[in-house]
Amino acid sequence: MRPAVPRGRARAWLVLAIAGLGLAGLLASAAQDGLTYWGTPSELTAQGPPERDVRLGGLVVTGSVVEEAAGTSFVLTDGATDVTVRYAGVLPATVREGEGAVVEGVLDGQVLHARSVLLRHSNEYRPPEGAS
Repeated sequence: MRPAVPRGRARAWLVLAIAGLGLAGLLASAAQDGLTYWGTPSELTAQGPPERDVRLGGLVVTGSVVEEAAGTSFVLTDGATDVTVRYAGVLPATVREGEGAVVEGVLDGQVLHARSVLLRHSNEYRPPEGAS
């Protein structure tokens, strides 16, 4: 004969198992919603447009920034491939031509419709020119 397991203990294990499965499901769902593909212009255009948001990093091509009433457009490059970025707003002051930027949005062919534009900087400190 098997010893009887108290009902309270079996019920507690069942509730704990259900709660654990629910928590695992919530974490998996939250992780999937927060995923954003990050890449360079060459990587993104080689793979074709992903079905979700992308985060694209590159250098802002000198002379490519055009500010209009509908927003701002510019070109990001990694030296091999260029992607046009359209942003419905004014660029942050830290984003300048010839410097790095990261944009997040939806890629439609060779045009990225950005929701946010961020500064990208190197990990190397350089003092301002003319500083002694």
